[in-house]
Amino acid sequence: MAEESVEVVIAADGTAEVHVRGVAGTRCVTDTDELIRLLGGAVEHQTLTEEAYQQDTAEEQDRLWQG
Repeated sequence: MAEESVEVVIAADGTAEVHVRGVAGTRCVTDTDELIRLLGGAVEHQTLTEEAYQQDTAEEQDRLWQG
């Protein structure tokens, strides 16, 4: 399983970019909900990566259920 990471880049004008890596499926969207809220809550643009279209493995799904 790839290492999961979240990178936040805050520009001089105060805008923020959030990049999620190592997360298969669209779980990256729900995983960053709280972070987005803390950054102001407004998403102006969202681009899903190739990883977002991959299926979660059974191990990752089990981890979500055990939470």
